[in-house]
Amino acid sequence: MNHAAGVPPQLPDRAPARLRDDDDLRRRALLVARASIGIYLLLLLLNLARPKILPNEPTLSLFQKSELSKLKDSPFASLERLLAMPAVVFYAVLAGIVVGVLIQVYVAITRPRGARAARLTWATIGAMMGPFGLLGLSVVVLYPLHALACLPGTAFVLLLLHNAQRFARVPPSMLLIAFGWGALIVFGLGRAYTNLMFGSLFNYVIKAAGIDFDNVSDATKVTGLQFRIMDFVVLHLGAVNALGTAGGIVLLMLLFRRHVTDVMTGFALGAAMGLGYNLVESALIMKIYGLVGGILQTSAGLEYWIRQSIGLLGGQVTFGALLGAGLALAARARSRKERWTTVAAAFAISIGGSTASEILSGWFSQQLHGHMDTGTAFDTLVVTPFIWLLPQSPFIVLAVLVLRSGRRARAAAARTAVSAEVMAGGPAITRAEAPFLVDPSLRFWALVTTLRRYGQDPARKLLRLQSAQLELAAWRLRQQEAGDDLETHEEGPLLRAKVMRLKSHAEPVVTR
Repeated sequence: MNHAAGVPPQLPDRAPARLRDDDDLRRRALLVARASIGIYLLLLLLNLARPKILPNEPTLSLFQKSELSKLKDSPFASLERLLAMPAVVFYAVLAGIVVGVLIQVYVAITRPRGARAARLTWATIGAMMGPFGLLGLSVVVLYPLHALACLPGTAFVLLLLHNAQRFARVPPSMLLIAFGWGALIVFGLGRAYTNLMFGSLFNYVIKAAGIDFDNVSDATKVTGLQFRIMDFVVLHLGAVNALGTAGGIVLLMLLFRRHVTDVMTGFALGAAMGLGYNLVESALIMKIYGLVGGILQTSAGLEYWIRQSIGLLGGQVTFGALLGAGLALAARARSRKERWTTVAAAFAISIGGSTASEILSGWFSQQLHGHMDTGTAFDTLVVTPFIWLLPQSPFIVLAVLVLRSGRRARAAAARTAVSAEVMAGGPAITRAEAPFLVDPSLRFWALVTTLRRYGQDPARKLLRLQSAQLELAAWRLRQQEAGDDLETHEEGPLLRAKVMRLKSHAEPVVTR
């Protein structure tokens, strides 16, 4: 009545639950990007304020070039160029920060809503975080053969992560985005942060020790100090990698929040990010040790054997999986104290485990040096992998236990969800189909039998039908925790329609 008379309708006192939820999710997503940029700017200021210990030292340590970098054929010159942060990437990061700030100013002035606000939010995150990915991308582009050599094992582990979830799997696109985040953003953040931290810390330590480079006796002390600095840099890199991985997991859980089910979701996402990071890091280290391996008593082939073969499921994959599982568990905690305790424990495991593994493996190697021949078949196939995996073994065991517990919990959840859908009385999942859906061995047997009797096309149709039915059962499980999320509730009829459409094509196979 009032609207017809020209009086604008009164707005409700409270915004719809879904709108409030989306606004809250955008704020949380922006918080991840802002925190990442805030840490980077803090490290940048620390580097600018560092004491200068060399003549003609540049304002930022990343622009410093030693005499070795001028030698074209020196392996040390190649090593220095590999570890440096290119100036073009540094300026791209600064430009991305400026663009992100301008977008946020525009949002603060115009106050967009709905889909437009979401697009601007993700544009802001892309502008601020995207340039860091150029560091990881440059490794893949510059050393494509090393990266290609790592692809078979990486693809196998990705497939293993997808299948290990059994029920309520995250979409393949979500898993691939997690892999890309680890390969590009986590690797780029780690390299950018650590480059600035090392330059700052080195100058502060040398200045505090009163080292005079013109004095030969003082110059020899630098070597001992460098080892101490490198231990701290390893700790710093472990913390940065954990923060970058955690930020990516949080973003993906916000972006794909309707696919977040339990601890297994975070486990798979964290492991995929660690796998992406491991691919780029392996390609870089293989290239480095291919240049200076003779001096360091190692080789690109040995690094491939350790990082991409015997230890592929360890290292960053294990620590990323444990961190992701901890964050997913914290997201389901009922009290704030329990949530923050779980988050702290997850970070402690990830940072402490990765740092201890790097430092202890080096210490074990030093203890064995001189007691046995290096480079022999026994050393390559047994001793070196054992030294690398020994400090990680408690965390690998813990990851296996988390995986086992998560799979058992999902098996129970699958039985509950499928039974609930059967009890609903609809034709999407019948009582005859329920035992096959909750038992992976029976599903596999049904697929193999269909393949042998009727061929590939009917088997593919049956596989798609079973996947859709499990997706419907997973929706019923998520619906219990959806609250006022209308989109989740509206998803059910669409999933049932998809099942019935697939069942109409697969019905002749199923009933025979």
